[in-house]
Amino acid sequence: MNYRVALSIFLLAFLLASCSDTAGAPEQSIENYLEAVVSVDEIEAINNSCAAWEQQAALESAAYEGVETQLENLDCSVLVQDGESAAVSCTGQIRYSYAGGEDQLDELGGRVFSAVVEGGEWKMCGLANEAEIEQAEITATSETAAQPTSTQEPTETPTPAGSPTPDSRPLAEDWRTWPIIPELSHWLVEVYEIGVVEGNDPHRFAKAGDCQNIPEAFLGIYDLEDRYFFTENDEYLQETVDYYAGSWGRDGIALDGGFNFPAIFTPLRADPEICEPGETPLACEIRLHNPSFIFISMEFVYEGRTAANYEEYLREAVDYALSQNVIPILLTKADNVEGGHAINLATAQVAYDYDIPLVNWWRAAQPLTNHGLDLDRDAGKRPEGFHITYEAWSVRSYIGLQTMDALRLNLEELGAGG
Repeated sequence: MNYRVALSIFLLAFLLASCSDTAGAPEQSIENYLEAVVSVDEIEAINNSCAAWEQQAALESAAYEGVETQLENLDCSVLVQDGESAAVSCTGQIRYSYAGGEDQLDELGGRVFSAVVEGGEWKMCGLANEAEIEQAEITATSETAAQPTSTQEPTETPTPAGSPTPDSRPLAEDWRTWPIIPELSHWLVEVYEIGVVEGNDPHRFAKAGDCQNIPEAFLGIYDLEDRYFFTENDEYLQETVDYYAGSWGRDGIALDGGFNFPAIFTPLRADPEICEPGETPLACEIRLHNPSFIFISMEFVYEGRTAANYEEYLREAVDYALSQNVIPILLTKADNVEGGHAINLATAQVAYDYDIPLVNWWRAAQPLTNHGLDLDRDAGKRPEGFHITYEAWSVRSYIGLQTMDALRLNLEELGAGG
C-alpha cells in the first residue's frame, strides 16, 4: 500500500474515532446533568450544559439547596436524533426530604430533554421543543410547545391610565413601621380587572412558598370548619372565608416544604402529570388555579441564599405574576438569621418599587413569645431561629385572612369587586 494512502486512511480513522469519543452519547449527557443538579454541583451542571442553558443550570442546581437528595432508578434513552440534536426521555425519581420530614419524590418520567452537540460534546440544552416531541410521538399533550429555557422573560409591568398621585408612602428602609395589614394601590385595580377578563377567578388566591406557607402552617384552617372560630368582633371575616373557599387549604404546585426561590423557577420541581413541558411550578400553579392574588414568601434558609439573590428572585416572581395579571402579596419574615434584617429590607424595597401589598408579619410577631420563633425546635441547629411556633402559625394565618378581607373590600371600594 502506498505510504501516503495508508497515512491518510489512518488519519481519517483517527479523526472519526476522536469525534465519536468526544461527542459521547446524548442520553449520557442528560444523566450527567441530572446527577449534578441533584448533587447541587453548580460547576458540573454548567459543564454538562450548552451555553444557552448555563444560566438555568446554575438556577436548577440551587433548587435542591438545603434538602437531603438522592437520585434513584435513573434511566435515560434517546427518543429521536437528528444529526447533532436529540430528544431524550428519562425515568427515575429525585427523592428529597426537608428537616428529617417524610420523603418526597420529583418524578422524572413524562419529561423530554433536549441534547445538542456543542464544542464536540453532547450537552443538556433544556426541555425538548415541540417538533422533537411530536416526532417521537411522546404524548398527545405535547401540542403546547415547550420552551428551551424555563425562566419567563419579565414583561412590562402594567400601569393605569391617568396621572399618578403624589407618592406619600413610607420608604422601604422604614419597613418596621409599615402597617401589618396592607391596602391595595389604585393602579392594581386595572391589573385585577384585566386578569378577570382573561380568566382569573376573583374567588381564588394562590401561594408560592416553603414549609411555613403550606396549608398546615398558613391559612389552611379556614377551609376546615372545625379548626377555627371567630369572636363576636371577628364574625365579619366569615364572608371573606366563604368568598375564597377552596384556596385557603389548597396545596399548590408552587408550594412545598424545603422549596427555595430557585425551586419555583425549575421545571424539575413541577409535576409532569399536570404541568406542561418546560413549565415551572410558579407558572403551572397560576395557569391551573387561575388566581387573582398570590402570596409570595420564601423564608427557607439555604447555603446559597443572600439578600441580593433573594431580591432578584422575588422581583422575577413578581414580574411573572403581574405578567399574568395576578396581584402579588409579599410578606416580611419573623427571623433575622441573615443579620441586619437584610431580606426584610429587600422585600420591602420590592413592595415599594412595584407598589404592591406587603404583609408586615415581622411587626405582628414582635409581641409573641420569642417574637414567634420556635427556639426549642431549632436549638443546636444552624441557623437557629428560623421556624416559627404553632402560636405564630395561628397569628400569621389570622393576619393573612385579614389581608384578604382588606384587599377584597378595597376592590369593592375602588369599583372592582368580584
